[in-house]
Amino acid sequence: MMNHDLRSMPDRIEMLADIAIIGGGPAGIAIARELADTRIRVLVIESGGRDYEAETQALNSVENIGEPFASAAAVPEGRGYTGALAWLNDIPAFELRNRMLGGSSHTWIGKCAAFDDIDFRNRPWLPLSGWPIERAQLLPALDRAGKLLNLGPNLYDESLFRQLHSPPDDLGLDRQLLQPFFWQFSHMRHPRAEPTRFSRLALDITAGNVEFLTHATVTRINVDGEGRTVTSLDVKSPDGRGATVHASTIVLCGGGVENARLLLASNSVLPAGIGNGHDVVGRYLCDHPRTSLCRFTGGDIDAIARHFNFYGLSHGGRTHFYLRGLSLSPKIQAREGLTNCAAYPVQIHAPDDPWAALKRLTKGANGTFTTDLLAVAKSTDMITSGLYNRLIRKRGLPHRSTELRFDVMAEQQLNSASRITLTGQRDRLGQPLPRVDWKIGTREIDSVKRLARTIADEFTRVGLPKPRLSNWIDVDEVAGALFMDMAHPSCTTRMGTDPRTSVVDTNAMVHGTDGLFVAGSSVFPTPGHANPTLMLLTLSIRLADHLKQRHAALRSHTPRRSEPGLSLHQV
Repeated sequence: MMNHDLRSMPDRIEMLADIAIIGGGPAGIAIARELADTRIRVLVIESGGRDYEAETQALNSVENIGEPFASAAAVPEGRGYTGALAWLNDIPAFELRNRMLGGSSHTWIGKCAAFDDIDFRNRPWLPLSGWPIERAQLLPALDRAGKLLNLGPNLYDESLFRQLHSPPDDLGLDRQLLQPFFWQFSHMRHPRAEPTRFSRLALDITAGNVEFLTHATVTRINVDGEGRTVTSLDVKSPDGRGATVHASTIVLCGGGVENARLLLASNSVLPAGIGNGHDVVGRYLCDHPRTSLCRFTGGDIDAIARHFNFYGLSHGGRTHFYLRGLSLSPKIQAREGLTNCAAYPVQIHAPDDPWAALKRLTKGANGTFTTDLLAVAKSTDMITSGLYNRLIRKRGLPHRSTELRFDVMAEQQLNSASRITLTGQRDRLGQPLPRVDWKIGTREIDSVKRLARTIADEFTRVGLPKPRLSNWIDVDEVAGALFMDMAHPSCTTRMGTDPRTSVVDTNAMVHGTDGLFVAGSSVFPTPGHANPTLMLLTLSIRLADHLKQRHAALRSHTPRRSEPGLSLHQV
């Protein structure tokens, strides 16, 4: 990885590249990797450095006037099945973004799933639903994204059953109501236990045509006098050093909040901002409202955990594990006008869980040796059966837990009033702060309630323990609902064919602005319920293919200026 730090470069330096990528998170790094070892000169511009820096992170401040959020303490992701989220309880909504190389991959746990077929369809009960590209068109890029994330086969529904080493039992649940849904988890190959960090993937880029510029915040996208062609970028370092990056192609990869913010703030030629001739930039803000549906305690935990756990398969010389959950069937969504949503199990492990104790013992954790040794000694049967399940049957480990609950992430209906705008306040680089007005609608709340009650009814019908519904669902008091945002902002620069309701076209280029592209979850036409990383990487890889074709065409009409490598000069 070839890196330039703007803090150590002369003030007012100018740089020349073929493609400038704004943002060194998963989308930006994935595109850079795809463009490596080509004749295209690529510069990845990252606001932060390789490590967390409070000064840079402070640039994420927003004015939040929308839905309240619950902290991770109020609705914990939990440990065990899904691991521990690196959330900080005092981080306000929509500020959990990472201004550092690797971006949001520093705070995710690797949870991945592809969008469902229904997510791509035009659903009459959901205004503006339907993607302008078909799911089948994305399958080759989806497989490449899965390979980048070290995932197993991209199967997340009942079709996975026949691939599993020991598939789940058929519980007799009504498929007209509930359908199986699976998630898998992306991990680095070395170390195996760590979720994939894109900062490490950036370090693997050794091609001479790809360079990085760190501690460089883009403050403005510049266009020609008529606003029809992108020309350059204004960039600042934390200490106020300025730079200009000239590029014929710019790819905005700043995330669901920052992509909209920068387009709106780049208003020197177009007063409403770039791509905002129809007041669409920043609208249709979605996230994944998350809450707990129901819970099990006591002996009911094991009765549920034996069916809703991890299931493994062998693929590419490795064992990949998938977490089993449940989703509302497409039929019930259509019949009752609901959004897509899925529930997944979360176990809260007891203090004397033997597997946690074993992990601490192997790591030499201080102060718990005797307690952990006793926990392991009294659990030899659980450990023996667990190893058999894991190694032979390729199933999840049994745990000693105090609670098992089902949490849900729901798709949101598009709402033009749910949006990002700019405030009169400015950060220390002089940029206007984003004002976030996130709205959760009644349709997604109704969908969550329907899923919870359907799970309770179906479990009871087939003889599984009956769960205790969350109180607000049980008594039907929406005012008591406790939702949190999942730091999955999307749809703020959505893809579409109509500039009146979208910001980018099917190739992710901003309507009316040649050479300016957007990547990431902000271009999702609709948000689905699945974690966004796998799908945003799929679209990013697809975009990289288009950029290669675009620059091959440009090169055939324009003399080559130089060999790969940035042109730098000081004003």
